[in-house]
Amino acid sequence: MRNFGSAMAASALIFLSLAVPAQANTETITPSSEITFDNQEAGNVRFDHLNRAWIWNTIYNPDLPDTRPRLAIFAETAGAWTRVQTVSAKKLTVKNLRFGTDGTAYATNFNKNEIVTWSVGETGTVGKAHRFRIKGGEQPIEAFPNSTGSLFVLFSSRIAEYSLPLHKHPRPIRTITSDLGNSSQLVVGADGTIYVLQGDSYLAPILIFDPGVSGSVDHSRTLLIDSGVAYQSASDIALTPDGDVAVVYWVSGVAIFDSTSSGTLVTPATWYPNNSPLTNPRGVDFMSNGTMGVADYLVETSVKVYFEE
Repeated sequence: MRNFGSAMAASALIFLSLAVPAQANTETITPSSEITFDNQEAGNVRFDHLNRAWIWNTIYNPDLPDTRPRLAIFAETAGAWTRVQTVSAKKLTVKNLRFGTDGTAYATNFNKNEIVTWSVGETGTVGKAHRFRIKGGEQPIEAFPNSTGSLFVLFSSRIAEYSLPLHKHPRPIRTITSDLGNSSQLVVGADGTIYVLQGDSYLAPILIFDPGVSGSVDHSRTLLIDSGVAYQSASDIALTPDGDVAVVYWVSGVAIFDSTSSGTLVTPATWYPNNSPLTNPRGVDFMSNGTMGVADYLVETSVKVYFEE
């Protein structure tokens, strides 16, 4: 497994006329394999416990053939990826999707106040979709299952924690209300630290909430990327198998931060700049063996996923 915090020798690179700070370990994507998800206008990638790639889009374009909301599973055999299943659930358009340690998939529905789950068996069998209606009038943006047996759900004005397994009409066991801005995603570390991504903000700050907080609180810390590394807003956030924080910055690249990082203009421990063949990174996730997959938004009708060993 790649050690994302290890020191690596790297020459100084110039990217879009901005010098990458010398203290950042800079690497380029040299994909070991790739998946092409054609005729789809938007998408992202997550890996299940079998290291299969789940890729989805959220946009329907009637002018393009075979373009519709889709959630597909790809499996790798001898370096070649093939679609092995299309996962369907009536009236579902996936907004975000995450996996629990038991293999359960948690998806937020783009059009409804609900979370949809599937069970994924050891043989890869995907169980029937189950729907959980979230009360309160707000659509859930992101649902992140923590290793401690909780599901953290991000709304536009709050973060709610639910006990797992979910019941039909779940009630939160803890709620954090805060000025979340236009948050797009959250991830939760093994120690309970909550990282909330401000997806449409300049330099995309990450709001950090310490474990155990509840009620109306301000975020504990903020993580803001060094402007010498990235200058675009962010589109995705994930955790590495070692518990570090990975963030995708539109056009710019992928940053890996130590989980204890915070402050203004922080330099990432490792930086993957937008560099051919990576052209416009959109999403990131990690296999259990540490392999990083990067969803690359190439053109309007294709999302390509690269894999970095």
